[in-house]
Amino acid sequence: MEIKPYILLTGASSGIGAACAVQLSANYNLILAGRNEEKLEFVRQQCQHSDKHLKWICDLATERENIISSLTTFLKENSAVVESFIHCAGVSRILPLKDFAISYIDEIFNVNFFSSVEIIRCLLKRVNQKALKNIVLVSALFANRGNRGNSVYAASKGALNSLVYSLALELAPNIRINTLMPGAIETPMTVNLNPNYISRITQATPLGMGKTEDVCNYIEFLISDKAKWITGQTLYIDGGLDINCM
Repeated sequence: MEIKPYILLTGASSGIGAACAVQLSANYNLILAGRNEEKLEFVRQQCQHSDKHLKWICDLATERENIISSLTTFLKENSAVVESFIHCAGVSRILPLKDFAISYIDEIFNVNFFSSVEIIRCLLKRVNQKALKNIVLVSALFANRGNRGNSVYAASKGALNSLVYSLALELAPNIRINTLMPGAIETPMTVNLNPNYISRITQATPLGMGKTEDVCNYIEFLISDKAKWITGQTLYIDGGLDINCM
């Protein structure tokens, strides 16, 4: 059976991940990763050429120890290799640190950081090593600037940034790896946020709140040959919010 190259996209069932899936589907074969098969199928049906895209069902919050075996089996069964890995999966709980349970901390770090490490480890194994060319990890502006009530989330995203600095050296010259640090992006999740908070963050962002396509466009650029000389970077895409907070 012919071996086909794919983009592996975590967090594909909602938000930035779902938007990236729809945008990238025009030109790439996709593996949509998430824990909710129904939501993944809905996104897959929104994609162009929907039949050529695959779904990998995995709960990154609870299946950390099984990620490598699950993904390895999935790739073999589908005669697939991964050329680009895009980690959009992310969770947060906005609480003072004193109110955090250990289970909350584990969930946030498993989804935001540890799962990306396990997936990269898997893709560097012999079965896929020669195929992998690009890794893009979606971090957050909070990783560098901080945010009250988001300490554990910010720490998990900061870990992604630190990982990139070392892996860029370790994986060069054949594999590029970068992180994106989005600012305030309109997604279905922002609908549930406090209107006063939305107003403040919008006013603080010189270019106003961003759209999911603003992030997706940058991701598409980073996995293309047009970005062939970019690696080891933490790239702000925040409408100027960072410089306004300096």
